[in-house]
Amino acid sequence: MAGPHERELATPTLMRAARGAYAQSIRAQLQAIGADDLPRNGAILLAGIAATGAPRQDLPAGLGVTKQAVSQVIDILASRGYLERNPDPGDRRRITLRLTARGQDVVEAVVRGTEAVDARLLERVPAEQVDAMRSALLALAGIKTAAAATGAGKRRPRPQLRQFRPIFPVRDMTAALAHYAALGFDAFPYAGGDDYGFAERDGTGLHLAGDPGHDPGHSHASAYLYVRDADALYAEWSRPGIGGRTRPVGPTPYQLREGAHIDPDGNLIRFGSPMLE
Repeated sequence: MAGPHERELATPTLMRAARGAYAQSIRAQLQAIGADDLPRNGAILLAGIAATGAPRQDLPAGLGVTKQAVSQVIDILASRGYLERNPDPGDRRRITLRLTARGQDVVEAVVRGTEAVDARLLERVPAEQVDAMRSALLALAGIKTAAAATGAGKRRPRPQLRQFRPIFPVRDMTAALAHYAALGFDAFPYAGGDDYGFAERDGTGLHLAGDPGHDPGHSHASAYLYVRDADALYAEWSRPGIGGRTRPVGPTPYQLREGAHIDPDGNLIRFGSPMLE
């Protein structure tokens, strides 16, 4: 039974407070099976494929992300053994996606996490009230859809620029991917060939372009990386065996503590964090 204070809270406030319950339960189940290398949206995407068998071009609308982002997540899932990709026999331009045994384990963990919250909810709230809540949520979803169709409450135009990522030339793609994996990135090759790759970490990342004739002594790329704690990143990137060169962090006139890392192909990543007052 909700107390007087809880009844006074606005519905949006209550929804915001409650929305993480399922996510926490699902994360616990994923950790229990050792699926701690799933990329962002990976579990949701696997569950969607299991439910619909949708090829990659049919998935972004449900996730609310771009087709490019979904393609990258699928690349990671396939490289880590959660998915298999095969040409569609009926249309060679399309790719079919099938869960591996490991991918199916993730989907089952999502179901267990969801059912655990459902069971705890029914211990606190009568089933008819849970059904009423679901009806209310469906009605809210309908209100949102109707408002979008009429243009009511239209949001400001979305920013045109979403991410800005450097492209680093590398002589050996396999060695470059291994180097950035040692730096803590999710590093993986492009599914369409072995001369291009990606390195993703904490919502940012870079592209790697294979160039066997690249000469680090005459050309390289560079980028600036804003971080939470430059000293901590220096300690991480200067461990024995990392490769490349990591320069110590120091103060700058522009109020950042700044260091730098030069990868084995000569590409420069300067990194900095705000100086403490």
